[in-house]
Amino acid sequence: MAIKKILLVHLYSNGDCLYATAVARQIKLDYPDCHLTWAISNLCSNIILGNPYVDEVLEISTVKKNDVAAFRKLKKEVNAWKRVGRYDEVFITHNADINQAYYDGSIRSSVLKAYPYPITVSLQPVLFLSDAEKINAEKFAEVHQLKKYEQVVLFEFAPQSGQSNMNKEAAILIAEKIAAAGNNVVILSSANKINHNNHAIIDGSLLSFRETAHLTHYCTLLLGSSSGITWISTSNAAKQLPMIQLLNPNTNWANPISRDFERFGFSADQLIELTNYEPNFVATVTLESIADFAKAKSTYHQLIPMHFRTTKSIVYNLLCYLEFDAIKTHIKVNKAVYGNQVAFYKEVLMGFVIFPFRLCKNIFIKGMKNKLS
Repeated sequence: MAIKKILLVHLYSNGDCLYATAVARQIKLDYPDCHLTWAISNLCSNIILGNPYVDEVLEISTVKKNDVAAFRKLKKEVNAWKRVGRYDEVFITHNADINQAYYDGSIRSSVLKAYPYPITVSLQPVLFLSDAEKINAEKFAEVHQLKKYEQVVLFEFAPQSGQSNMNKEAAILIAEKIAAAGNNVVILSSANKINHNNHAIIDGSLLSFRETAHLTHYCTLLLGSSSGITWISTSNAAKQLPMIQLLNPNTNWANPISRDFERFGFSADQLIELTNYEPNFVATVTLESIADFAKAKSTYHQLIPMHFRTTKSIVYNLLCYLEFDAIKTHIKVNKAVYGNQVAFYKEVLMGFVIFPFRLCKNIFIKGMKNKLS
């Protein structure tokens, strides 16, 4: 029997690709002995390095993030590859184009729904680190003497997901207050270098995204922003840390951890979510959670309200390509989760109402840019 050749297309971003590792694992269960190729952005390909469920990596550099036209062109190419026999099956879970229809308030839900068969494997993100990556994280912990501190706080302060408005200046103020309150150290984790004269405020940019997963084994708490570091900390390569998430409740593509955990059966006992970023407040919650996490959660946890404003944008985006069936799918999946919500149908209607005006505006802006270039 010939080995089935399967292509999984999920390009961006690190957190979303971590969700999609469950799909890769499911494909290997559904198609035993298949050869699985994962098409992924060259900017995110390291997230699946060494993944035992992926046989081959196809790096894509021609599709920029949020470039729907380029993504649709790629879809035509991969479907052509299937027609000529390069692949027997093609599964596209990337959260763009018609797959936006699966969004129901949870990004992981969108990714999993894009796979046409049930997901029965563990949903924990799969990440396999090399010995060299583990050693680098261990050396980092040794150089900064992390073991001598009672509390080691990992701070994801420069998110790329759009889930938080946290910034460098506020993060440093929060770190200073935490470090001054006891035998505590804060690791400011991002791709941006931090220079601080306090040895208890550490620049985490020296470690790669993957190496930071191993660093969690030396940490006691995560201050997160529902971005890559948060989700990599839930992977099999990381230590599951108590976490305080600093979130923007009004972000367009909302993806609060509490909603994700509730949707997929993960415990939220060690999770506090905050929408107030004021440094004194965040530092107070952090220090009190260190003393008594359950008490701090009952006192400070702030509910992230569900909104349907994203639907207006989804409907507009789908109308641009006359994807009416996808709009029907979006209505169906949200009705299944939330029932018949007037607020949801209002946003669906608004998507149709704004379509001609926004389309004309975008065409005009594009035309002006072309003239000026």
